[in-house]
Amino acid sequence: ILAENGIRMSEHDAHARFVGKTFAAMIAEMEREHGVRYPADASAQKDRRLLELYERELKPVAGISEALAALPRAVHSVASNSPEERVATALRVAGLEAWFGRITTFEHVANGKPAPDVFIESARRAGFRPEDCMVVEDSVTGVTAAARAGCAVLGFTGTHPDPQAHAARLAAAGAQKTFTDMRELPALAKTFL
Repeated sequence: ILAENGIRMSEHDAHARFVGKTFAAMIAEMEREHGVRYPADASAQKDRRLLELYERELKPVAGISEALAALPRAVHSVASNSPEERVATALRVAGLEAWFGRITTFEHVANGKPAPDVFIESARRAGFRPEDCMVVEDSVTGVTAAARAGCAVLGFTGTHPDPQAHAARLAAAGAQKTFTDMRELPALAKTFL
């Protein structure tokens, strides 16, 4: 969609700038920076394309099902800057929907990440205080939001092209620990739960 509207950007640059942000924030930034105007249905186009791509290609992170099964008994929720429909589709396609009883998105709060709102609301919906929650995040935006909410934060780097450099960025944003393999999650969680 960026390229179709005259913006050329490498996947690496797009990843570094926008992962974890809302699509609206990305579009607003690109419009300011490049003086372009995106079509009114750009967000709907993106959602349609992503849902089609999810159905064809989305796979769960290696080891996530086993990690969830090995975690101490806990309430699992999703707090996302993605629309609820996309989150629900991703969980269904990846075979993870049974693990996550609640989905809280930017649609349910005044401000998306990096504001703490989505984590505060997710904790409230689950019946907990944010400081009693452990968050697993893979973006600087998300780690920043979770840390601002007062949650314990683990930074996951296993899907990033440069896990070591990304770990440093996540730690600087507030992740107390970082990890690259989901099989590490149960042991790390024991220090927080």
